[in-house]
Amino acid sequence: MPPKDQPDNASHQSGIQRMLDVQFRHLRYDTFEPVIDACYHASQQLVVSLKDPPPLDYEVRKNTTRGTQYSLFQDIKLEDLRFERDGINLRLSFACPSRLRQRRLLASGHFESGMLMALIGLDSRNTLSSTFCTTKMCQSTLAMKPTTGNHLRASVVASFADPQDTDAVRQTLHGLKGHGPKQKFVIAAFPNVLVAGYFWILKHLQHLSSSNAEIAFSDFIAPSSAQSKLPIGVPAYSGNDASTFDLSILQDPIKKGIEQAPKVGSQFLELTLADRNTLIDNICLTTTLDQGQAIALCENLSRGLAFTQGPPGTGKTFLGVSLAKVILESMPKRPILVACMTNHALDNFLSDLIDQGITKVARLGNGSKEDWTGKYTLASLRKNTRLSVGQSTKIGKAYRCVQSFLNEGTKWCEALNSHTLTWTAVRDHLEKNYLNAYYDFQRCQSYKEQQIEDVRQKRQAAGGFAFQHWGTGGDLKDIKGFSRDLGAFFGKTKAGSRSPAGSSDSEEDNPLESPAEQLGGPVEYPYQVFPGNVWSIPMDVRAAWIAKWKSELDSSSNIDKLAEIQRRYMNAREQRSEVHSEVDASCLADRQVIGMTTLICEEAGEIMEAQTISTLVPSLKHAIFIGDPLQLRPQVSQTCLSLETAHGSNYRLDESLFERMAMPRAPGAPPVSVSKLKLQRRMHPDVADLMRVTLYPFLEDHPSTSRLPIAGMAHRTFWLDHQEPEDAPDPSAAGGRSYSNAFECAMISELVRYLLNTNDFNSGDITILVPYSRQLGCLKERLVRTGTCSIALSNKDKEDLADMGFLDDAEQNQFRSTVEVSRMVRLATIDGFQGEEAKVIILSTVRSNIQDRVGFLQTTNRVNVACSRARNGFYIVGNAALLRTVGMWSSIIDNFQSKGRIGGAFITHCSRHPHLAHAVSRPHQFQEQVPYVKNSVTSPPSTLECAADNVATNDA
Repeated sequence: MPPKDQPDNASHQSGIQRMLDVQFRHLRYDTFEPVIDACYHASQQLVVSLKDPPPLDYEVRKNTTRGTQYSLFQDIKLEDLRFERDGINLRLSFACPSRLRQRRLLASGHFESGMLMALIGLDSRNTLSSTFCTTKMCQSTLAMKPTTGNHLRASVVASFADPQDTDAVRQTLHGLKGHGPKQKFVIAAFPNVLVAGYFWILKHLQHLSSSNAEIAFSDFIAPSSAQSKLPIGVPAYSGNDASTFDLSILQDPIKKGIEQAPKVGSQFLELTLADRNTLIDNICLTTTLDQGQAIALCENLSRGLAFTQGPPGTGKTFLGVSLAKVILESMPKRPILVACMTNHALDNFLSDLIDQGITKVARLGNGSKEDWTGKYTLASLRKNTRLSVGQSTKIGKAYRCVQSFLNEGTKWCEALNSHTLTWTAVRDHLEKNYLNAYYDFQRCQSYKEQQIEDVRQKRQAAGGFAFQHWGTGGDLKDIKGFSRDLGAFFGKTKAGSRSPAGSSDSEEDNPLESPAEQLGGPVEYPYQVFPGNVWSIPMDVRAAWIAKWKSELDSSSNIDKLAEIQRRYMNAREQRSEVHSEVDASCLADRQVIGMTTLICEEAGEIMEAQTISTLVPSLKHAIFIGDPLQLRPQVSQTCLSLETAHGSNYRLDESLFERMAMPRAPGAPPVSVSKLKLQRRMHPDVADLMRVTLYPFLEDHPSTSRLPIAGMAHRTFWLDHQEPEDAPDPSAAGGRSYSNAFECAMISELVRYLLNTNDFNSGDITILVPYSRQLGCLKERLVRTGTCSIALSNKDKEDLADMGFLDDAEQNQFRSTVEVSRMVRLATIDGFQGEEAKVIILSTVRSNIQDRVGFLQTTNRVNVACSRARNGFYIVGNAALLRTVGMWSSIIDNFQSKGRIGGAFITHCSRHPHLAHAVSRPHQFQEQVPYVKNSVTSPPSTLECAADNVATNDA
């Protein structure tokens, strides 16, 4: 795999082509390396299972020797085939272990929609095969009981990940249907690999590279050499007629009518320092922006490619929304593309815009959980767009073509599922070998076209209608009833109805040119193979002919036909998508917030560079990136090639475009200019001091950050220093590379109980942060076991705990973060808490060993996030001597020491008797030595009772 900066022997040595090649390979490696590792491990398990079959109650979750986690399901059988809008779907049943039976599978997180899975097969010749699929839904053992007759099997419905790979589709269907050498199958499921999360990015990068397509700002982000990087100019759409931006949209309501918000020119950076300062002061005076936000806004409007760093709590989203409002107000015909890392962040951004009256919004993608976004989706806009006659004709034709193949695919799936012979399966065989019989059935499709709607589809199915009745003897029982039913099929009569009195079943009243009574009459054909007319033979003879035809058919050829229909169906879908693209362009023509000339990218430091490049469409004239490269980087699976390791510094899979441009590591590459937000509104000044002494010396505090003290605690920030060793990990267990610390777990659990009993906090005001999932599991078990509080976990943390055995599949519903979060203490890993905050944060550092191994917390970005989430109180429990070996931790420890807020015991006191202090160094001392007063800050002292006076007497 090529390094990020160093030229190699690849064909693309520099510039945009090399960048595209490197980004594609890096993203592909990061996505598929764990998948390949898991598939290899699953294949080994499959080979072993031939000689040593797994027990019925087997363990689903697996870990490879390289630490890759996945799920393995045994004894796979094809239950049926379906032809849905995404092509062929497989319903695959598997042996279901007891812990996933009943409805527990549905709550387990297995087979969530859109995730990747591999169907791995081993045939009798020891040949392995693998087919990747996308999961759609799973069915519990209860749902499968009517099929299986027991509660031992469950199923998953999946579609082919690459439905256009006809050979793979054909091979997989043959194997599942038992054609050729006998095969045994297993399913390897990857719960963290979302197909849509990587597929379209990789495909787009391929397209950009192969077509030499233009990429906006390519001269800046991928110059031919480090020295050839050009200076960034004003936005390309800023001309003489649009060189100023009106800030009146940001006017402070209180000052409206008194002071008028100024206008900012795109030449702001060319003003003298004095003029710039005067303008900034005027903006701060008339709008709701603070000084740092005002400077950043002006600089962003003056640079075609702009970057803004926002330290924790400085209002990055507020700045992004303000920029969007100003640009749209000043240039309403310049639409904006807003890109965010998560659906939640995007919905929040768009909600702020809509609240400000910007309603011409198109919300692309289907991941929103907010109901209000429905009216802004592309599908909703498409319904409300008036189309031209030409567009309507194109769409109608494209839809009919797709529907035709969809119907045909459905029939072939039904034929392959059926144990009886169907018309779809036998039609071509009769036409080729039994022409007279074929004609007998096809006579039922004779009609007057002007009398029947949807003639094409009904004509194709009419023979099947007749064959079905013939095979069951329906015509022998009631020939007139058969005629009426056939007429109802064509939409001419109602099934089971009789002609009015005095009327006759004339040719005009029946869509058949020949009445059903005539079906048994003699007909001459070019040549006779079938003996006589099919309608004249008795039922036992019909059954014999059906059995004969079934034995003559080659079932494998039917699969080949289904695979071919899939290919043609996918081509028809592509043609329909092209027509849709034309219509969608019309739908988006009057939208202000979607895309094309301006890009605003939020949390840009968390987005992989490959993903960012995909947004740089050629029409882009102005790109604004807002984030903080000093906080968490993009999440990658291959940490060995990340900036956290020495080896990974050459590859930097987790480096965002923002970080590469602002803090370049390539030799000779100059950094771009970055605007900085300075005023933070989250952390109490004592907490913010930790940021000022490390990463953000320029950080200022808003007056609102001065808050009441933490009741019952002598200090709002404190480091409990200890030397208690970490727990020895078990390499053979799931998550064996994760760590825990029993002392920290016990101490924090009791601290949480004490804080809840002493303050007016809701449980949701407290968050416990940990760097390791094993410590998360230990805390979860202790807090639940002792009844300290209810806890909330993110979906990602729940999955990790389930993988490690701390949370069984049935328990996962009990810890949903969406159920009364305000009444639950939040447990979270540091990596899952960026962008969030809490009144009180308790950090468990976990690591404590004589080898001086710090682990995850040696990364500056992770330390930054851990120490910047607290609004009011921040408590650390950890081994300070060990962490001091890391530069950033050393500065933080020095700050705690300078204030006398580090030691071997928490200092607590009763709010009624602050002179009585207690040193708590062990967990049990919270209950044995420390008196507390419930809600002592807000309740009148005279109404409270505590043991403080008794304690004082006893001490005396």
